[in-house]
Amino acid sequence: MTGRRVTSVLGKAALLCGLAFFGAAGSSAAQTAFDKFPQYTGRVVRVIDGDTIEVEINLWPGLVARYSVRERGIDAPELRRVACEEERIWAEDARRQLTRLYPEGTIVRLDDVEEDSFSGRVVADIRRLLPSNQWIPLERDMVSRGLAVEWTPKQPDVPWCLLAKTR
Repeated sequence: MTGRRVTSVLGKAALLCGLAFFGAAGSSAAQTAFDKFPQYTGRVVRVIDGDTIEVEINLWPGLVARYSVRERGIDAPELRRVACEEERIWAEDARRQLTRLYPEGTIVRLDDVEEDSFSGRVVADIRRLLPSNQWIPLERDMVSRGLAVEWTPKQPDVPWCLLAKTR
């Protein structure tokens, strides 16, 4: 295995162990490492695209995990596998705006964390802390600006090229 893959596997194992350990407090005995976990805080490492960020979470002293976290309930235009030039431009706008709202080092809260269908990524409700001590959802930031749409996993793919014509 490459060093990057080993780090990813070890990071996933550490996160799952940490989630199981810290998530167990106040939860039922039946909860496993693959259930939802209530809440974590971390710092933004980087923005990946309009609905996914990389976050660093201190699980306990000396154990830090980095994870790609996708915002639950929205879909933003793709930066990869674009169907048209308009989608690529829209996706770049979404990433640029999310980077402005969630710059490196931003404190974030992850609610209801669970594994995603893509290995190495989790899904959560992501929130950032405003100076007024209010947590604002990433979903609201992006949907209200027209840079993402509400979405559920059972929905068909969003027709970004068609939507771009009305943007």
